[in-house]
Amino acid sequence: MAFDKMLFGTAGVPNSTLRKSNPIEGVKQVHRLGLDCMQLEFAHGVRMKEEVSSNLRKVSYELQIPLTSHGPYYINLNAREQDKIDSSVERIIQTAKISDMCGAESMTFHAAFYMKDSPYDVFDLVEKSLNVIEERLNRLDIEIELRPELTGKTSQFGSLDELIQLTKAVNSCLPCLDFSHLYARTGICNTYEEFCEVLDLLKGEVGKNILKNMHIHISGISSNSKGDLKHLNLESSDFNWRGLMRALKDKQCTGYVICNSPNLEIDAKMLKDYYTYLQ
Repeated sequence: MAFDKMLFGTAGVPNSTLRKSNPIEGVKQVHRLGLDCMQLEFAHGVRMKEEVSSNLRKVSYELQIPLTSHGPYYINLNAREQDKIDSSVERIIQTAKISDMCGAESMTFHAAFYMKDSPYDVFDLVEKSLNVIEERLNRLDIEIELRPELTGKTSQFGSLDELIQLTKAVNSCLPCLDFSHLYARTGICNTYEEFCEVLDLLKGEVGKNILKNMHIHISGISSNSKGDLKHLNLESSDFNWRGLMRALKDKQCTGYVICNSPNLEIDAKMLKDYYTYLQ
């Protein structure tokens, strides 16, 4: 799908929501805050009653607050045991099912760990699993964008190049670009010029339409030689979020910008306000 603007929202229910365990109240709070979207976080399991998902879809539609989703953390399509790979496939499919019931059209997840294997071998396994997932979702008549996330640790599958190649190999696959993770993973890509290079690379490799259908994660970040350590608030980090906002604006990108900072809506609002201010 293509968007006509950039949408800013939170990774999960905003902290200021009175009933934090209720995603419906979260969507209402996002709307009150003047933000544009919300990501459903299924990080610790895919659980939601059907009544909640149908009501969530209704409220999301009425308030025009579209949803994205994030799958469980315990997914590893390169696990040592086949039953763990099968369980990871099932978790992705269950996330897709519930996300679809809620009206979300884009879902992200951490696809795999290298487990000291060759990145090329891991890529083949991830591609194989995603093709199986795509086929099963097609049989279930579920249309949702599968968005493996650009991961922050060097032990995790999910480099920029790997996501670009997956996008070429799997029809329903598009990247979830976590620019904070990219900075933590590589130790570079933290200037306006470097952000523009990444966006130009995406456009050149995947096609110009990718810039009109972005799913982006942003937060402050701390890191060491192995990649990211934890998320921080933007102003407590040296991540160059202002440069990224300017690059997204100049390259006329549209889609979702999901804020992962601990203070969630504060940084999400700061990102939106700064982006809107740019000429």
